[in-house]
Amino acid sequence: MRRPFVVQRFLKPLQVALAILGLWGCSLIQPDQDLPSYLVVPDVNFVPGELQGTTSSNITDIWVYSSTDVIGIFPLPAVVPILPADAQEGALTLLPGIRENGLSDRRAPYPFYTTVEYLPEFGPGVRDTLVPELGLVENVRYVPIEDFENSNVFGSLVGGEGLERVGDGSFVFEGAKSGRLEVSEGAELARVRTVEQEYDLQINFPAFLEMDYRCDQTFVVGLYGFRNGQETVLPGMVLTATDDGLNPVWNKIYVDISPLVNAQGNADHFEVYVECVLEAGRSTGTVGLDNLRILTY
Repeated sequence: MRRPFVVQRFLKPLQVALAILGLWGCSLIQPDQDLPSYLVVPDVNFVPGELQGTTSSNITDIWVYSSTDVIGIFPLPAVVPILPADAQEGALTLLPGIRENGLSDRRAPYPFYTTVEYLPEFGPGVRDTLVPELGLVENVRYVPIEDFENSNVFGSLVGGEGLERVGDGSFVFEGAKSGRLEVSEGAELARVRTVEQEYDLQINFPAFLEMDYRCDQTFVVGLYGFRNGQETVLPGMVLTATDDGLNPVWNKIYVDISPLVNAQGNADHFEVYVECVLEAGRSTGTVGLDNLRILTY
């Protein structure tokens, strides 16, 4: 006869607890208030100014900032969630990101591309699409090296016929001409360098060598530093084959040359060099180059 009293005795605290939890849950679940809106960035267009060369770029990420915080780094094509608190802070800043030296662990905003301001139109679940149009920043020092359309500033230091201008449509990256460097049995080493261009690069400034390239084996790109009549070879990086399993494909790379410039110190000037050594087991090796330029301040 006392059992109902015992059950009731335990049910009452349980009902109170459930009621409290229910009220608490209702206060937490506010479906519309915390839902983000979304900015969809399918791609980015790089539009150079007059006399600034190629439209080629390799922007891999978008870095998104609010006025007070970093919202995130988003690989392209990107879907950027924007929370109400971020939208209320005004315009967001979008920075184009690259992979320095082509490395996935060196993702960074590119200091020479312009940024984009985006004012979000917030609404829970709303999706807005934007294809940012970017150029070069105003204070950039744009140093063209070679696009091979009308000239070739590279001279041969070692081996073969050097870096040739070619117009083979199946090989050319864009325009009418690209550069081609070849090695083969009996001519296993080829090294070419810009001739009397005397690039003036300053220490403690960002500096990148941009280029489009294709290759079926490794090659090296770097600088020669000149100071007081002495020259120093400054290897930059080794680039590996860009084949897709069948044929080499063109790739865009941003080579960070500021460590080379800083290592040389206050040089009189620099030249750019490219070197290729025939790999073991191969009878030939080919490197294609186009749109070489240096960007710095």
